[in-house]
Amino acid sequence: MDPDRLPVREGESLSREKCVMLMADTMSIFFVILGMLLAFSGLWLLCRGLWPEAVEAAAERCAKRIWPYFIAGIPLTLVMIVLTRVLFVLGPVGKIAGLGVVCFYMLLAHIGVSGLVTAIGRRLPSALDQQSPWRATLRGGIALELTYLLPIVGWFVVLPASIVIGTGAINVALLSKLRIQASAQPSLLQNRAPVVNQTTD
Repeated sequence: MDPDRLPVREGESLSREKCVMLMADTMSIFFVILGMLLAFSGLWLLCRGLWPEAVEAAAERCAKRIWPYFIAGIPLTLVMIVLTRVLFVLGPVGKIAGLGVVCFYMLLAHIGVSGLVTAIGRRLPSALDQQSPWRATLRGGIALELTYLLPIVGWFVVLPASIVIGTGAINVALLSKLRIQASAQPSLLQNRAPVVNQTTD
């Protein structure tokens, strides 16, 4: 065996190992991103199926304008970040509570994002929307997820901005619903008072 060929073969084996490791890393990143995108679509459809009224309220607001809800979502997001950091300092129990706060925030935010993608999907109409209204959510979700894939802009601008907008939209919708219910209760009490007086007479 020629000894001059040994370094060449070792170099070739090392280059092959590097290529295999590079391909493995690339495939792992690809499947992680693919799974994340599929999970987002599934989560938005799940939110539409479980809380249709909340998603519809967020969709109506996002269909008009989104910047006010982006501004409304910033303080709530900052409160979540600060509260989570404080809880993480308090030991294992605090870390569990912090994870609970993050999960609750993300669930509430993605209910709003489900409304956002529904509003986007309705602006891309299809003839099948009347029979399957959930297609608007799926269609808008795919459009938003493809935007997430944009380098830099999609990762650091569109993705966090959509979560903040969803947070603002759903919280404004819930607050307006609570306000309507609170204003309706005194009127119900006033309507019941004459009935009670008539029965006592």
